[in-house]
Amino acid sequence: MKKFLCLFLVMLFAFPTVFFAEESVEDKVDRTMKKYIGKDIPGAAIAIVQDGKVVLLKGYGQSDLEKGTAVDAKETVFEAASVSKVFTWSAVMQLVEEGKIDLEEDIRTYLPKDFLELTFDDKVTMQHLMNHTAGFEDKASQLLTTNPEEMISLAEFASKVNQPEQVFRPGEVISYSNYGTTLAGYIVERVSGQPFTTYMQEHVLGKLKMTNSTFEQQYDDMKQIVNGKGKGYEKLEDTFKEVDRVYINDAPAGSLNTTAEDMIHFMLAHLQSEEYKLFDDERTLQTMHEQTYAEHPELPGNAHGFWERYQGGERIIEHGGNLVGYTSQLMLIPEKKFGMMLLMNVANEATGLRVDLINELIGTKNVESHSAPSENDDLVQGTYRMARGIYSNFLKFLPIIGNGDVVVKKSAEGGIDVQMPYEKKSVHYAEIEPFLYEKVNQTVTFMDKNGFDTNRIYFTAQDGQIVKMSYGVVSDLLPVKMTDRAMTNIIVLAITMLTLLSYVLFFIIHWLKRKIKKDGRKTTTAFRATALLTFAGIIVFIDMAVLLSRFVANPFQPLSPLRIHLWGGWLLPIATIGCAYIILKQFKETSLKGKVFQLWLLLVSTLLSFLLWNYHFLF
Repeated sequence: MKKFLCLFLVMLFAFPTVFFAEESVEDKVDRTMKKYIGKDIPGAAIAIVQDGKVVLLKGYGQSDLEKGTAVDAKETVFEAASVSKVFTWSAVMQLVEEGKIDLEEDIRTYLPKDFLELTFDDKVTMQHLMNHTAGFEDKASQLLTTNPEEMISLAEFASKVNQPEQVFRPGEVISYSNYGTTLAGYIVERVSGQPFTTYMQEHVLGKLKMTNSTFEQQYDDMKQIVNGKGKGYEKLEDTFKEVDRVYINDAPAGSLNTTAEDMIHFMLAHLQSEEYKLFDDERTLQTMHEQTYAEHPELPGNAHGFWERYQGGERIIEHGGNLVGYTSQLMLIPEKKFGMMLLMNVANEATGLRVDLINELIGTKNVESHSAPSENDDLVQGTYRMARGIYSNFLKFLPIIGNGDVVVKKSAEGGIDVQMPYEKKSVHYAEIEPFLYEKVNQTVTFMDKNGFDTNRIYFTAQDGQIVKMSYGVVSDLLPVKMTDRAMTNIIVLAITMLTLLSYVLFFIIHWLKRKIKKDGRKTTTAFRATALLTFAGIIVFIDMAVLLSRFVANPFQPLSPLRIHLWGGWLLPIATIGCAYIILKQFKETSLKGKVFQLWLLLVSTLLSFLLWNYHFLF
């Protein structure tokens, strides 16, 4: 299964190497690209600017492996994926400048009556949407489709019919939300009086002369997009598989098609260029780059939709993107008027290219935190899970099979050891301030390669309990109850499956013996009830497996056709209740061995029924 998730915080004593480079920027990038292009990534284009000038614009590898077409940084069109979001936030800030949007106003002011169904009475503001703290759960259903006829309007996609549930109180938890940005895009549409894509074309892309870029998904009549579009791929061990073209319903969150050259114009506009301008007042640009949310003063946070990173002595604002067949990374240092845009035609790039490029161009720091025991080391121990997730339907089960939990343990030498997803070894952290921990070495984790910055962690404590863990960006991590931990549920599933299979084997052998011996005696009602419950459990297991396999085959499909499997799940709790009644009714007449046999099955069936209820396999 694909692993779906942003950023780096480090302090340094030297200036970034890109600003005072002995080796040319092109040589650095060439050397870094050589390690990945053709091996892990089919093709890429990069644009680097500084002080209003283009430092590097270059393509690497191939945009079409079958035809052998080389990437052209000027003409090859890539899906920018979630980098689209900072374009949407730029549009929002334009309307803020015009006085049409107030970042602290309740967003329902800009929406039709009863457009949203919110769990909490607290207002949700545009600032919450920008900071990804509006409290919405994640959503996969209908984000995109391979069939253009299945596309739905922005208004419909943003409405309460498709709205993900609000699971956190606004302003309390960072939980990355595509829906939040889509909702902001719909507000842009409502406030401006123009369709979202039209507004973006006229006021952002057109204004910046980005002639090879579009937010439109039906772009077949745009020759420059069609002719320049690079193929998207996914990496399969030693080869690349071309992916189908997709059509994106949440356009404001991820539908931008663009080139590296066009992205130069966007970067320069955000770096106070005289030639390219997004805003009439320079103060609007300065405001947009200011921090708007942070869990702790020493952590990176959010700046009006950009994520922060501190590295090489510089404050970076950035955004990454992942989509079917494409990965992107935008990075700006406004104070140095420096920017980099990287576009790749491979899905979920997590090889280390982005980390290496940032280290080469900006520089790194050798962390020298010393491990010393702290009373907080005990308190922060536990299992944590990304707040960004699905809570209201059976996809709540995905973390159980996705192995994405983070486990924190007290270290014998002081500090904590953090076991991150897909890592063989834990990473050691030392406390540098109360509840603020820093990585002791520069271990590059899978999360770092995905765009996170795992250099520092902050734990929020309330009433002597840890309520969340944070790297500062993309998503907080929340403590996981014992009943929701992956290992707990895997053990329950393993015990249940082994029990059911062994009981099936027992009943088959029992039936065969009776056939061979021609035993005509009737079995007890309790015995038959036990057999019925066993086979009901097997059927429900198969039903769960089919449901999950159908979802994995197309993670973005509407969930309504899959709900038939949820009705199938009811077979087990109903059978458990019915069989318990029959078994207990005949309990006195049953032998001790029979009692243990039947009670164990009832216990296992009850545990599995609870699991089905807890993970919404019943509703």
